[in-house]
Amino acid sequence: MKKYGLIKIVTTLTVCLLLVFMMSCSSKGGEPNSTEPVKQPEPTSTSTVVKPEDHEPITLKVGWVIPPENQDWPKMFEAFTKKFPWITVEGVYAENGEDELIKSIASGQPLDIIWNTSLDRAIEEGLIEDLTPYAEKDEEFKSYPYRAGYLDNFKRDGKLYSLSRGNDGFFILYNKDLLKQYGLEKPKLDWTWEQFKTMAKAATNPAASHYGLANSVWWHDFVSMILPMANGHAPNVGAMNEDFTKNLADGSVPEVLDDLNFFTDIMIKDGALLNAKRAADAKIALNSFHDGKSLFFTAIGPVLPGFKEAFPFDWDIAAMPKGTAQQVNFGWLSPMSISKASKHKEAAWELLKFWDATKEGQKVLFQFGGSFPNSDDPELVEAFTNAKVYEGFDKEVLQYTPGITRFDPSRFIPAGNELNKMFMEFGGIAYEEEISSHEYFPSRAQKLNEMIQQNLAK
Repeated sequence: MKKYGLIKIVTTLTVCLLLVFMMSCSSKGGEPNSTEPVKQPEPTSTSTVVKPEDHEPITLKVGWVIPPENQDWPKMFEAFTKKFPWITVEGVYAENGEDELIKSIASGQPLDIIWNTSLDRAIEEGLIEDLTPYAEKDEEFKSYPYRAGYLDNFKRDGKLYSLSRGNDGFFILYNKDLLKQYGLEKPKLDWTWEQFKTMAKAATNPAASHYGLANSVWWHDFVSMILPMANGHAPNVGAMNEDFTKNLADGSVPEVLDDLNFFTDIMIKDGALLNAKRAADAKIALNSFHDGKSLFFTAIGPVLPGFKEAFPFDWDIAAMPKGTAQQVNFGWLSPMSISKASKHKEAAWELLKFWDATKEGQKVLFQFGGSFPNSDDPELVEAFTNAKVYEGFDKEVLQYTPGITRFDPSRFIPAGNELNKMFMEFGGIAYEEEISSHEYFPSRAQKLNEMIQQNLAK
């Protein structure tokens, strides 16, 4: 198969898996545990949205790209309308993805809020509002206990452009039956990547069709992004430098390339990970974890309830292992912005704030969306840990993991789409064609760095 045909298949498969997993699992969450809503302070912003009698009824249109079947997002809309009864929220599904949402705003269509996977195009084309003025005048928003540095993920040139639809963090999934079979102990909270590799090798037994790692591109596409940071060779996720102006996989820091080769080494040197060709030769299914044939897999939190019902063996979750410098978990943020085309910007701000910057909204989101908390506030961490979507999973891991999660910078940095493409193709090329990261990354990272500098110069 030609290289780029394979890349397209792998990329499409990854996107499809993400959508299928999110659709199959989002409907599994239950209603909030409490029968009474958490009382919130009255809004103290200078927004005109203050009392129901001050306003005519408003309908906010929220554009999203996840198919609506079995989606639970209306629960958030209903919770918001209960607090602001004159505002109704309507979800608008964009079948053709983010490009459809962008074109809709550009043509003046009345979308009020969009979920966009990257801020690049929306900011450059002036299609979304600068939220800084709303944030600076809103006392309720300013009092919310965000985790330090969290809002930086939604800023460009010091301006705030988005808040988050949800924070999807990863876990390591492990097969407890294979753990027992090969005499291995349950991973500790602060276990290391070297221990991870040792366990993966111990559970690799080709005669029994057992392998340490599930044959999945997600190791290369996503988990590899945290390894240079975990080992102290890059300050940020994705091998980015301190201020996100340079990617250090350009060959300037050889240790970064060593870090990025971790999973390729496990595959080629240790035989504990299979790519598509190796899996076909071994007659292994698409994902060996699903069939109980591998010790480790990785996945985002919201898909876990669906997996719990689907997998016919005993399994649980572990924290992402610790590197030689620190323990870092990988996560995604989903930017949620106010459209320039909106006729109800003040009301749209209230929805964004309720969703991302109130305890009431976050607790609703935990229950059906599995989103990681955006705050270290004990009340929110406790609510997340006890959310129904995570019922039956290791609570110690649930409580611990949000605090070590760092998010994919491709959502917010200039040329972020190119950073995302570089790692997505890492799975399609390096993983499938068994190419070393030392060969794969430098030229691509150099191109990325040129694009970053061009965008910064605009």
